[in-house]
Amino acid sequence: MSINIEELLKEWIKLDYILPEDVPEIELYMDQVTTFMEQKLKNNNRYEDDKTLTKTMINNYTKNHLLPPPVKKKYSKNHIYLLIYIYYLKNFLSINDISILLAPLMEHFSEDDALEHIYQTIFNLEREHTKVLKTSIEETYQKSLNTFSGENKEYLEQLSFISLLSYDIYLKKQIVEKLIDEMSASIEETKQNKKEKKSAKEE
Repeated sequence: MSINIEELLKEWIKLDYILPEDVPEIELYMDQVTTFMEQKLKNNNRYEDDKTLTKTMINNYTKNHLLPPPVKKKYSKNHIYLLIYIYYLKNFLSINDISILLAPLMEHFSEDDALEHIYQTIFNLEREHTKVLKTSIEETYQKSLNTFSGENKEYLEQLSFISLLSYDIYLKKQIVEKLIDEMSASIEETKQNKKEKKSAKEE
């Protein structure tokens, strides 16, 4: 397997993303939201006919309490911030896990500029972290080289590279799920404590 991994990564890591300053200040109707997301993120789709976001998806997110309902059928910039998080998280997390993870964020939904500040901060961290990921992938590729010989050498090295990348994804997903489980337990404990305090006051 002889490829120029550095050159390929320059192309592969060229993902579309939504800059904080690109999020519209004005409220949008459903069609405008789906159009905005499609225009900004369409190049991330694997296949040409894949949809970035649909009306059905948005309605399901609202139904499952991942997203607050629109006000007079209009979606604010805070709705967009939450939709961006959901867009990325839904690729490897369940609806229930996303709900748990975003629940505390929803508490800031109506606060002025709170979600904007959070999005901007995490966005900057992710851009910087891309450099770390690129180096890690390059090192993983180097590990997969020269591990096999013979007729199927190229295929087996490619299999090794994909397997190592997949293991990395699997392990990180396990960690994310454990963290969300701990978050869920903490939220439930807080709720239970509030109930007990309320019951004690009423007695």
